[in-house]
Amino acid sequence: MSNHIFFWIAYTLYFFLSGFITTPEKFTQIHHIFQNVIISVLEIIACFYLLLYRIFPETLPTKKYQLLFFSLITLAVICSVGNAFVIYFYRAIIHEKFNFYRSCTVGLNNLYLSIHFALAYWFATNFIQNVREQSKAELQKNMLEKSILEAELSSLKNQINPHFLYNSLNFLYAQALPMSKKLSDSVMLLAEMMRYTVKENNNEGKVSLIKEIQYIKNYVAIQQIQFDGKLNVELEIIGNIHYRRIHPLTISPLIENTFKNGVLNDIQCPVSIWIETQANNLFLTITYKRKIGISEKYIFDDLMDVRRRLYIGYFNNHFIKFEHTDCNQKIFLKLSL
Repeated sequence: MSNHIFFWIAYTLYFFLSGFITTPEKFTQIHHIFQNVIISVLEIIACFYLLLYRIFPETLPTKKYQLLFFSLITLAVICSVGNAFVIYFYRAIIHEKFNFYRSCTVGLNNLYLSIHFALAYWFATNFIQNVREQSKAELQKNMLEKSILEAELSSLKNQINPHFLYNSLNFLYAQALPMSKKLSDSVMLLAEMMRYTVKENNNEGKVSLIKEIQYIKNYVAIQQIQFDGKLNVELEIIGNIHYRRIHPLTISPLIENTFKNGVLNDIQCPVSIWIETQANNLFLTITYKRKIGISEKYIFDDLMDVRRRLYIGYFNNHFIKFEHTDCNQKIFLKLSL
């Protein structure tokens, strides 16, 4: 509202000077100035803000034209009768004649000017806002298209023939099975993880949430095999994970980041991975102890690609939060599936 102060000051001066130039004899007395300028300007300002912030926002966007018409008629009656009462009491004080018809006409004229000002301001501000929103949407669209092209280019650069990969892993599994169960199990887990990353998706680019969680379980299992089961990692799944779909590798990079930057064998501070589904929402909470020398900024920057992927895949349908203490790290993620 402070942005309008200069406008109303200029308008009042204009109103005053125009009245003074056209009918200077009316401005020889202070009470005429009050009557012809102050009262009208105050009435116009009141109607302007009432129209701009109450009537127009509740009627024009929703096309409630009947309510708009009724509101304008009601406001016209209030302005005409209200102006007449004010002038009547004012004229009674200074002992001058009172013209009811003229006072009502002045009130309607003030409302007429208010409607013009409010409509002009309303459409101008909405036009500017629409232009800004279109520019913002176009910018976001260009960024999204650029990100998709970069992802496609990266996918082409890193593309591996799936059949060659699966056949090689099956061969390694068969060779390792007689020699080491640990090695053969690792190869099998790796084969399942690779199959998920290069094959499993649907036309929307989504996969079953069960398969994303199974990928996480396989990742944790491989890590446990690598460190002889000495890792202190707690993985808990709560809620119904069936019949829900998710963009592949959405939450698993957060787990990988945890294993990269966290202390995994601390009995006093285990790595806690908690996944819960409620209605169409997925909640992921990861708590772990950071390695010595790993800063909060490093973790935040290290997850730049993850946060970018979340923005592209879920836009406003996700929320991610990082909490830091002296040596502990907590990551919270909420997704609307």
